[in-house]
Amino acid sequence: MGVSFVGGQSFGLLITLAIAVHNIPEGLAISLVMVPKGISVMRAAGWSIFSSLPQPLMAVPAFLFVEAFKPLLPVGLGFAAGAMIWLAVAEILPDALKDASREEVATLLTVSVAAMLALQVLLG
Repeated sequence: MGVSFVGGQSFGLLITLAIAVHNIPEGLAISLVMVPKGISVMRAAGWSIFSSLPQPLMAVPAFLFVEAFKPLLPVGLGFAAGAMIWLAVAEILPDALKDASREEVATLLTVSVAAMLALQVLLG
């Protein structure tokens, strides 16, 4: 998140919003495992929030670091994009293909990319 804000406020907001949207199912996954084991809903929600806490906390140091090394911004953004693409291709897509047809996965992937591009245009 911090790296993205060096690229401009609208780009930073886009990336922050994308990460926030991603954190919703991640938090639900954590809570949905804990609640059936007897953990209260509030406590499970607290653990879900805690699991994502490093992201906003490290955003400020990341912003300051990248601001100091601004010429390396393309490398930082490229590394972050590459890491997310690798994660999607190596982890998420194979799991999705186990549970859904290729057509369903391809359709959802296309709609997701289109939604992110539309969001970027709207915020840009």
